[in-house]
Amino acid sequence: MSEDRVVALEIALKTVMAIARNHGLDLDQLCRQAIGAIIGDAAMTLVKADHAQDSIAEIEMAQADIARLQLFFDAIRNS
Repeated sequence: MSEDRVVALEIALKTVMAIARNHGLDLDQLCRQAIGAIIGDAAMTLVKADHAQDSIAEIEMAQADIARLQLFFDAIRNS
């Protein structure tokens, strides 16, 4: 996969997470459910076993980035 595609996918994941949060969804719960689906949902055939751990890590890193971004914007708003 090209580096440009990797960057685009990271941006897409973070954007979807940010919009979900802005629409009132609980981002922690959303990520837990996504990770749970990767780990234990037999119907989840999108992720091959050898990619599961990397997929989970990507979700967790994106979630952490969104949380940091939210803290940054909260600090600006409150200053």
